[in-house]
Amino acid sequence: MDDLHPAEALQSMEALQSLGGAQSESLLDRRLLRADVARPSWSYKFWTLALFASGAIALALGIFYINATGEPHRAFVVTAYALRFYVFAGLYLSASALVGVYAALAPLPRKRLLHVYVGLLGLAIVIMVCASIWIWTGTLNINQYYGRMWRNDWPDEIKLMFQDQNQCCGYLGPADSPVASSSACSGDAHGCMYPVILYVMACHRYVYAGLICFSLVSLFSATTGMLLIIDCNAEQRVRRSLAHHWRRRVAERAARRTESFSSNATFPESRAGYYDQ
Repeated sequence: MDDLHPAEALQSMEALQSLGGAQSESLLDRRLLRADVARPSWSYKFWTLALFASGAIALALGIFYINATGEPHRAFVVTAYALRFYVFAGLYLSASALVGVYAALAPLPRKRLLHVYVGLLGLAIVIMVCASIWIWTGTLNINQYYGRMWRNDWPDEIKLMFQDQNQCCGYLGPADSPVASSSACSGDAHGCMYPVILYVMACHRYVYAGLICFSLVSLFSATTGMLLIIDCNAEQRVRRSLAHHWRRRVAERAARRTESFSSNATFPESRAGYYDQ
């Protein structure tokens, strides 16, 4: 069944009225065809706004942690990949929210854009779940991972900061890659492994919480987008049905008028033949 534009149905109604009648009974159908039934609900507006806010928060957190000067060791504990991912996620979610807002301004004509919006959110959920798994698997053996980072990758100023703040020396002990200039290494100090692990767990707790929140917001936003698509499909079915109905009514009324004219035109000839007899 072809998808007729509502304007065709309105023209059919006007043509039917010009043929005589159906003015009152077409009033409801006219309103239905002109009304925009598929409108974004309050939940769609709320979750789209929440999606944009989530993107802005993720972008701000990523930029803040990358440029943080008060706690420079945070940028070494939370890997640069995770911080850059937050920046990417913020830009992606904000752009997706703008697509959803633009599509909701005229849902029926922009239904394909609504499909794109839902698809973008589905991809965002998959990416954030994969990122969570990647960060989690990369820190399964947290003792060995950050021990290797302490010995091979971290600069002395970061290790010195941990040693001075926690009064520890080295990773496992004073003999395990210490910064000897620290005042904590002057006596019988313990290693910095546990302070490092506690700090890492606190930082990653916020990273995981953010990813979970962003995933949930994306999920709810995608759900409201799919509900709006369902409303658009229902309205299209109603409009298509009304368009075909009124086009058929016009054809039937025109056929009856043609038949009436034909019968009136042949009536005098039949009467003339009757009088001749």
